Amino acid sequence: MELMQLQMLVAVAEERTLQKAAARVYRTPQAISTAISKLTAEIGTPLLDRAPGRDFKLTPAGEALVDYARRLLSLRDEALAAMEEIRNARSGLLRIGANQSVGEYLLPEITDAFQTKYPGIKLKLMIGYSDAVVSALKQHELDIALVASQPRDEDLRSQLLMRDRLIAVMGPRHPLALRDQIHIQELGGESLITLTARSELRKRVAAVFNRFRVPLNVQVETGTLESIKNMVARGMGVGIVPRMCIKREEARGELVAKTIAEFGEERSLWLVCRRTTALAPACQAFIKVIQSELTRRRQGPDKANAQ
Repeated sequence: MELMQLQMLVAVAEERTLQKAAARVYRTPQAISTAISKLTAEIGTPLLDRAPGRDFKLTPAGEALVDYARRLLSLRDEALAAMEEIRNARSGLLRIGANQSVGEYLLPEITDAFQTKYPGIKLKLMIGYSDAVVSALKQHELDIALVASQPRDEDLRSQLLMRDRLIAVMGPRHPLALRDQIHIQELGGESLITLTARSELRKRVAAVFNRFRVPLNVQVETGTLESIKNMVARGMGVGIVPRMCIKREEARGELVAKTIAEFGEERSLWLVCRRTTALAPACQAFIKVIQSELTRRRQGPDKANAQ
């Protein structure tokens, strides 16, 4: 039983003649007759009845099958329409993973811009450590990942999104807050507040401290960047976080950011996809929005508004 056979049967049932049914489905009357004969043989009982000189009409079996046929054809049309919506990025589901700094301080802005442009696409977000996000991507639990380190995996492809920098953050009354720049040796005597040892950021910080043989005096380790900022604001110590995380608090004078001379290298942020999977239209649309939003951020509000 094929959908085309069912479509022909419905056409005959509604048009009553082979000629009209053939014109409706763009086939010849002979093709219609052959298809109905094959369908009748497969079902094992007559589907159409026709008295001499009269139009076709359905048998009881034909009426039952046409009812199912209409529903099947309607589902087919619905499926094709849904695929068209997905192909044109008008609907669908996009699963995005991001590390903490991107997920908490960049992704909200990007997803807001994306949903404004593509309101029919639902988003599912996962925010966690970079290694967990990349693992979920490889397990096909995510469609796209935004992480702070480039995965060294042949099954994945990466695209550089932007660069950020790790900085020291402290309260405005902290003695180091008056300095233009601080050195890593000065942080060796400070109580540091950092992310847990599993995080990419903590590993990067520890590597620099080890390279300069400065003790990493972690007084508090926590799971979120927000909690680091809150504890720093209470005077509990000095935090080391990505620059993008404290722009709001810095503008309000609640926290002070200082560059660390020995942390000269920039921190790269990457967009990662599976190499063996073609990018869905929703993914392609999301990447375009990311690129547009990051360009706007680099230009600043004045230049972006002027365009």
